[in-house]
Amino acid sequence: MANIIEGYWLSVVTSDFFVINFTTDPFPPGTSLYANISLSEINTLFSGNNPNDPTFAATAFIDSWTVYLADGTESTPIQGQGFAQNAIGLDNCARIHFVLVGDRVAAIAQVNIFR
Repeated sequence: MANIIEGYWLSVVTSDFFVINFTTDPFPPGTSLYANISLSEINTLFSGNNPNDPTFAATAFIDSWTVYLADGTESTPIQGQGFAQNAIGLDNCARIHFVLVGDRVAAIAQVNIFR
């Protein structure tokens, strides 16, 4: 049962390509959790400059995570499935690295961690 729920948000407003990275502080050893990231707002503020080219992009995903090893040290980062990794359940989690990418867009991503 979750007894701690944490929420974070990442935001980008850019007329060019931009990446926002967020890595959690270390969780206590033995922490089991479920985490997800999702886009909660997306707006193409920049298509007005060129209505013939309204292209924009935004994506939010879990890039990687670490776990505690048997000797108590932290593992090297374990890579996720790229843009397709937006949720994960982990036992003995140390850290999680979230990413929001934007290009010609205003976007907000919501991160939720249940432990």
